[in-house]
Amino acid sequence: MPIAGAEDARVAFVGDHPTVNEDLSGDAFSGESGAFVRDVVEDAGFDIETDVWSTFALICHPHDKLKDAGKQITYCRPNITNALSARKPRVVVAMGPMALRSLIAPYWRSVGDMERWVGWRIPTPDGYWICPTYSPSFAKHHKNDLIRKQFAQHIETAMKIETRPAKPRDWKAEVEIIYDDIEAARALRDMHRAGGWVAIDYETNCLKPEYPEAEIISCAASNGERTISYFWQGAAIKATSKLLRSDRTMKIASNLKMEERWTFKHLGHRVRNWGWDTMLAAHCLDNRQGICGLKFQSFVNLGAPSYNQTVEPYLRSSGWYNRIKKIHPQDLLLYGGMDALLEFELAMHQRKEMGHED
Repeated sequence: MPIAGAEDARVAFVGDHPTVNEDLSGDAFSGESGAFVRDVVEDAGFDIETDVWSTFALICHPHDKLKDAGKQITYCRPNITNALSARKPRVVVAMGPMALRSLIAPYWRSVGDMERWVGWRIPTPDGYWICPTYSPSFAKHHKNDLIRKQFAQHIETAMKIETRPAKPRDWKAEVEIIYDDIEAARALRDMHRAGGWVAIDYETNCLKPEYPEAEIISCAASNGERTISYFWQGAAIKATSKLLRSDRTMKIASNLKMEERWTFKHLGHRVRNWGWDTMLAAHCLDNRQGICGLKFQSFVNLGAPSYNQTVEPYLRSSGWYNRIKKIHPQDLLLYGGMDALLEFELAMHQRKEMGHED
């Protein structure tokens, strides 16, 4: 299938694959579902021939019924990559799970349920937004009219985006790994004196602090200006305790009940001045299932790629305890620091979305 539409259009549509007839004719969006897309674009006040260029995750019809969809997507991905690089769209609408899988592969590992992806505006480091929606065929033929209305809303919203994403941040470079407990304590005291918002994140050897051998292995803190990650030892423990009891700081967490319980178990006091829980805020902003986790929220809102590949196998529990102590120290502290930094940045993003001034 050749690329269709205006070469200089700032919106790109990427479908899953062409139909048999589209493949034979070389004419994208020429069938029944294509006519549906054309009508949706026209209703939004645009012209699919002049305002959009189109391609597919698979550039020919998959006659083998997609038995090897993953491999086919991988083989065809260079076509999309080259087209995006040459045409530099502002917005890329991913129409269906294969299209989305192809587009987010450099940043995210799996798609899963398409329902949790549709409607987001995902910033990419390559200078365009990825706007996922349902495949046109799915939307047109779904028995629930709401799906068609959502599809039309997704298209209209994407077509009207006028800006590009902000320049990408090197998130990992912002994490300061501190091995010395005295130095970590000094940094924590600086955060305490500065006041304001501080995100806190523990890395532990199990999920529940009530287990007999439950341990905090490391901790990370971020106030937006500085993100530190350190091992749970010596003077750093005392300084963390003081920070968590401070009236000068408002604390941020993702699923704060974890940090609250672990703090009470190991420090003997509760956290003072909880100010934000990114998981609860995510649910308030959008109550779909499977979207409230820190990694997913950081990706769809901030464009932060997945960063847990190295440590994830060790954090899975076989029984009560995981294998966190087998993780390379630098990898563990970087991971914890990323959690704290993204908790802070996501909280600030959510507060803005909810209309808070600061």
